[in-house]
Amino acid sequence: MSNGRIVKNTIILYVRMVILMITSLYTSRIILSALGVEDFGIYNVVGGIVVILGFLNGALSTASSRYITVALSTGDLLKMQRNFSNVLLVNGLLGIIIFILGETAGLWFLYNKMEIPTGRLYAALWVYQISIITVILNIVSVPYNAMIIAHERMKAFAYISLFDAFGKLLLAFLLERLLGYDRLIMYALFVFMIQLIDRIFYGSYCRRKFKETHFSFCFNKSELKEIFQFISWSAYGSFASAGFTQGLNILLNLFFGPTVNAARGISVQVQNAVVSFTTNFQTAINPQIIKSVAQGNISDTCHLMISSSKYSFYLLCILGLPIIAETHYILSLWLENVPDYSVQFVKIMLVISIWSSLANPLRIVNQAEGNIKKFQLYECSVLLLIVPLSYFGLKMWKFPELVFFVQLIIELLVQVIRLKLVLPKIHMSLSKYAKEIYLRIIPVFLFPFVSIFLFQGIEESFLRLCLSFICMEILMFTLIYYWGMTTNERSFVTNKIIDTLKKK
Repeated sequence: MSNGRIVKNTIILYVRMVILMITSLYTSRIILSALGVEDFGIYNVVGGIVVILGFLNGALSTASSRYITVALSTGDLLKMQRNFSNVLLVNGLLGIIIFILGETAGLWFLYNKMEIPTGRLYAALWVYQISIITVILNIVSVPYNAMIIAHERMKAFAYISLFDAFGKLLLAFLLERLLGYDRLIMYALFVFMIQLIDRIFYGSYCRRKFKETHFSFCFNKSELKEIFQFISWSAYGSFASAGFTQGLNILLNLFFGPTVNAARGISVQVQNAVVSFTTNFQTAINPQIIKSVAQGNISDTCHLMISSSKYSFYLLCILGLPIIAETHYILSLWLENVPDYSVQFVKIMLVISIWSSLANPLRIVNQAEGNIKKFQLYECSVLLLIVPLSYFGLKMWKFPELVFFVQLIIELLVQVIRLKLVLPKIHMSLSKYAKEIYLRIIPVFLFPFVSIFLFQGIEESFLRLCLSFICMEILMFTLIYYWGMTTNERSFVTNKIIDTLKKK
């Protein structure tokens, strides 16, 4: 296990994340202003149909990362090349399937079921077609992204991501100045062009740096069959994720119209920015978890899984809880026009994200072990209940926040199922997991909310925002250090701080 590499890659990814977060939030502000609330909502809900159709993209990403990283841990160049060629072939075939689904079932749903305002169906159709091509392009890029992450070349990954972010920022400025064109259509087209350039960059970098990324017909029938089986069950997981997230988006459209979709679009932007704190850390540590499982090192696997779970949770709390405390004022600073329900959606979705951060380390361990059928069947079947339960709930109580409360309850239930299925694979008891993780993270989550009440009597202002942020951060860092860390972890952090100060 390379702690140094994990730390280095995490730092690189966090520098990337800060820049991405700033640019993406500012870009969203400009895009919302340029498109208007209605068109912004249309883009989110129409793009959501394509995300459902592109559910295989998540499965392909999972399979690509798993098989490429496992092959890399063996050092066998021929096996690495064979695995890369296998996943690239499978991605291409499934891209064709998604195109067929998109031009049949998806197109029918757009015409017959979606609530699109009169006069905007033509634009929505263009957005839909461009989005399908964009999803297929992303699918072809998956093995190259997985190769960069498996080799832990996070610097290259960060540079290409930054190009993507600044490209979208430039897109937003251009969109504001477009006269005589349909801005909604042009926005979808510009996003596609940026994705195309990204794809060229990823492919070019991998071909120059990694010998195994040269496609060849060196297929092994049994390995190809294994990958297909893995993808099939991963696809069920991706379908469940895309199904309930975009299914809720469609439910909100059917019951409340595109304006509420705009509010959800804003909350997703905030959620993605905050979750990127965890995503970057997990992107750096996931290859290490997969390699430790592949090598049969149970001790390292347990240590990495516990660390990934705790610190993912802490990172989300550090940024997410202050935003929950001051959501209304933050959104009013960020946006000229805050869509109705945005504040409520942001608060609930951030709470869901914080507690859902514990799921990914368990998934990675399970995927690395390879036998994912039972896990996917149980986890995903329960997650898919979110949409029908939300539908029946909205039939009785028509307030849009209800769908996210249903999601939170189901997410907490599913975590119990994940623990029951994964912990035996690494010989860890439920009591040990609870002691190492839950007993440490719950106070870090709950106690900072006490500070919220200290500032409720003060009128919303930048001063209150700063005071609230500082108070909560001091409290959380204190709790993390004295309660959330083990003795060894505190010693490690203390020594690092002392060494840094000595160098100065």
